Amino acid sequence: MESAATRSGALADTPQLNKPRIGVVNYLNAYPLWAALENDNRIELVRGVPSFLARELEADRLDAALISSVEYLRHRAQFVCHPDLCIAARNESYSIRLFAAEASQPFAEHAGTLRRIFTDAASRSSVAQLSVILREIGISVPFEEVSDAADRIPRLAAGEALLAIGDTALNHLRYPSYDMQTEYYRLFHRGFVYALWVYVPQKASQLAPVLASAHRAYLENREQYLHRAIERFAFPADFTRHYLTAVIEHELTSERLADLEFFGSKNI
Repeated sequence: MESAATRSGALADTPQLNKPRIGVVNYLNAYPLWAALENDNRIELVRGVPSFLARELEADRLDAALISSVEYLRHRAQFVCHPDLCIAARNESYSIRLFAAEASQPFAEHAGTLRRIFTDAASRSSVAQLSVILREIGISVPFEEVSDAADRIPRLAAGEALLAIGDTALNHLRYPSYDMQTEYYRLFHRGFVYALWVYVPQKASQLAPVLASAHRAYLENREQYLHRAIERFAFPADFTRHYLTAVIEHELTSERLADLEFFGSKNI
């Protein structure tokens, strides 16, 4: 399979970019954006959660990174995002979930019974989205950031909830929970952009074509990459296919860009 960087020629033509360091999120929903870069020996992939990658990018230890949309919005004077690529969802996400001891009530009713919400330290966008939702329905609940989300989900007590993202959320779908994008869409009739490729403006002309070519390579060889995703992330084949083709979006369309700006206006 031909590498994205080879097909774009961007790295070959820019020797000053000596093995750029690109931060990627090792979640199923992000895989289509970086899968074609994985075996390119002219690129160093740095894996981490979005919050870690944002810190590394801001410290100039990465050339580009897939970071939370809220981090981009907070630093958009310093960075630019790829104009065509993102991780987004329209009316459900599957992988941004608020877990609770039980989830039989409508979300707004249940939220009113909560005494505290644990938040996953991995991402800021999901926390900001939940904050916007709670503010819209007039509910205030204290947040407590934790680093052991997966361990806490089965042990949640009445009055507690935990916001989990990515594969942690997907691996615990059997537990009671609410899809936060479903609740967000119910309130605002808006999709949500969770993450973006971000870099400094000076590197846009060098890195944007490489990242775009990687996604194009994924689309052109989607069956092969889906098979790899099934093996790598160990989710059922039918679920993986549906999740990556019908639930999660990777194109920053004009509609999703409008969703991003809407969220920026609400997250104040």
